[in-house]
Amino acid sequence: MFRIVQLAGPLLSAGAIVSFNSSLISNESSSRRFYEDEANVVPRPGTVVAAPASEIESLGENKIIDGISVRSTKTTENFFKTARQHASVALTELNHWLNKQYTNFNDTERFVTTTVSDLHYKREDILPNGIYVIIAILSGTVAARTRGVISKVCFPTIAGLAAFRYFLPVTFDNTRVFAWKLEQKNVPSFAKQQEDAYHGAIALAKSIEEGTERNIKRVEDGTQSLRKSIADITGLNLDEEVSKKK
Repeated sequence: MFRIVQLAGPLLSAGAIVSFNSSLISNESSSRRFYEDEANVVPRPGTVVAAPASEIESLGENKIIDGISVRSTKTTENFFKTARQHASVALTELNHWLNKQYTNFNDTERFVTTTVSDLHYKREDILPNGIYVIIAILSGTVAARTRGVISKVCFPTIAGLAAFRYFLPVTFDNTRVFAWKLEQKNVPSFAKQQEDAYHGAIALAKSIEEGTERNIKRVEDGTQSLRKSIADITGLNLDEEVSKKK
C-alpha cells in the first residue's frame, strides 16, 4: 500500500505540470489572438465596441497625416477641395484687380503731374500768383453771398478766371488750349456747339465793326460833301486856317 502511494505521487505531480503548461499555452494563444483581433477592429467613437462594416466604410479611408490617423469621406474631401479652389480663384482675381487699380492710379497720377508741369510756364511764379487767384475767388464768393445761386456760381468763377488771366497769362493760355482739346476729345458735340457759337460771335462782331466803319465813312463823305457845297455857295474856303486876331 505504501508502495502504491509512492508511485502515485510522482504521477500526480507530472499530470499537474502538464495541465499547467497546457493552460499557459492556451492562455498565450488566446491572448495573441485577442491583440491581433484588436489591431484590426475599428471601434465606435467613444466606445470599445467594434463598428459594423457599413459604419467603417462611411468613415472613409484611414490616412496618416503628420503622424495622426485621419479618416474622411469622399464627399467631405470634394467639398473642401471645391471650397479651397474657389477661394484660391477669388483671391487670385482680387489680387489682379488690386494690381490693375494700382497701375491705373499710378498712370493717372503720372499723367496729372506731367500735364500740370507742361501747362505751367516756368517764368511765372506759382506761389504768389496762385495766392492772388485764390483771393480773387474768395472775393467773388463774398460778393455773391447775398445773391442768387447763379451769382454764387458765376462771381467766383469770373473773378478767378480774370485773376488767372492777369497774373498767369501764359499758363492761362496753355490751360485754355488743353481744356479745349480735352473737351473736343470727350464731348465733341458740346465742343462743336461752342465752336459754332464762337465763330458766330466773331462774325457778328466783324459785321458790327464793318457796319460801324461804313457808317463812319458815310458820315465823313456826307460832311465833306456838305463842306464843299457850302464853299461853292458862299465862296468861302473852309479848309483855310482862321488867322489869329492881333
